[in-house]
Amino acid sequence: MHPGGPGDRRCSPLAPRGRVLAGAGEALEPRKNRKPVAGLRRSDPTTLLVLIQDVIGLPLGQIHPQTLVDLLALSEVPEQLPTALARDLNAFRDRMFGAISDLPDGPPLAEFARELCAVPAKDAPSLLRTHIAQIVGERRHLDAIAAVEDLIEHWTSEDPSDLVVPGESETRGPRVVPPRQIIAPVREPRERKATATPVSMVDDRREGWVREDVMSRLANYGSRGLKEPVIVAGSRHRAPWNDMSEAEVLTVLRKMKREGIVRYSAGRWMVNR
Repeated sequence: MHPGGPGDRRCSPLAPRGRVLAGAGEALEPRKNRKPVAGLRRSDPTTLLVLIQDVIGLPLGQIHPQTLVDLLALSEVPEQLPTALARDLNAFRDRMFGAISDLPDGPPLAEFARELCAVPAKDAPSLLRTHIAQIVGERRHLDAIAAVEDLIEHWTSEDPSDLVVPGESETRGPRVVPPRQIIAPVREPRERKATATPVSMVDDRREGWVREDVMSRLANYGSRGLKEPVIVAGSRHRAPWNDMSEAEVLTVLRKMKREGIVRYSAGRWMVNR
């Protein structure tokens, strides 16, 4: 069964409603009037300019969820696009993320999350996943939190798919590889070889930061706690280190569990009171 499809408990379908989510005081169009823009991921840059001209300026609530994630995915590959198009998509992403952050805590945010659950997980780009993981820790409405947690869990089923804009090689010309690059191994500069800290070598400073971050979040959710993917994604996003890994956060959580500080039940972490 495909995540988000019929019968998927994590992404339950929306109940029929006359209006969809409203954000920042907007009056939004009914869902049925939002038609997806087909072919965005298969179009060359010239065709993209035509396809997006009528949608890129619309407010969040008037953009079909599939079209939204497709445009956000395109915004993450600026090197494959003409400069002007890449700039427009970057501005679109900033505007959409601002609108998502401004969604009122409660039914509007919950309905938006459920709509995204209907989109295949592989289509959700990395920056959208990161942004949603960030805002869930700032919400208090139980329906909104549950819906966003379900969305994040839906996304954990598949990594974002790679997006290659057709026509890139024709517009940029053939890539010329010097013969010496074929003969000699290419070695990256030493400063680029930084890798994630091994789980067995988590230093006290990083562990202390994870502990403080986890407790500051779990303190707001009582016995309900937070789902593991949500708390891990949030800590990784806020960490001052770019190489903070999922395994590192889980190592600290399990250590806190052994110490009796937190407990784990049914896929959730909570303060052990």
